[in-house]
Amino acid sequence: MSSQSLTHNQILDHQVTLLVQSTPDAETASAVSMIASVLKAIAQNLKYTSYFVIQDLEGGWLLTPLSNHENPEIEKVTIYAYCDRIPANIECLKLNDENLECAEYSVVEMLFRLMGMKQVDSIVFFDRATDTQHGIEISRTDIEQLCEKQIKRAQFGLQKLIEVKNNSNIA
Repeated sequence: MSSQSLTHNQILDHQVTLLVQSTPDAETASAVSMIASVLKAIAQNLKYTSYFVIQDLEGGWLLTPLSNHENPEIEKVTIYAYCDRIPANIECLKLNDENLECAEYSVVEMLFRLMGMKQVDSIVFFDRATDTQHGIEISRTDIEQLCEKQIKRAQFGLQKLIEVKNNSNIA
């Protein structure tokens, strides 16, 4: 599939399809499908459909602890995602660790993986290769809350469908 001929939206749709297809069973696929629209909606706010992260040789993403300037005791852990391989490689080289490398991931997969990383507070997406100081921060708890709302809406809709079906069987 040539990414040149596809729109941003079509690429995100394809990423969602791949994510659902990569699940181990039908039940998990169903759950992932339920939250896929949330992941896609968040991904649509980003300029690129894939980003580069620094990771160790086992595929674990590099975690960066950040302190709050006003309250240094408040710390959060984030992952940096770069729109281009060059700034990611520069950051990787600065760390001077041969056990680190840059890897490219689809934005939908990154958002999905973030939900399972309880030790991580957010991912900062850098949409400009020349600016690694200003990014778009996406919080893990925000994604989780949006997904929970989506699941509740789906469950409510399913419950109403069952009630309508049961009522029509009685009549």
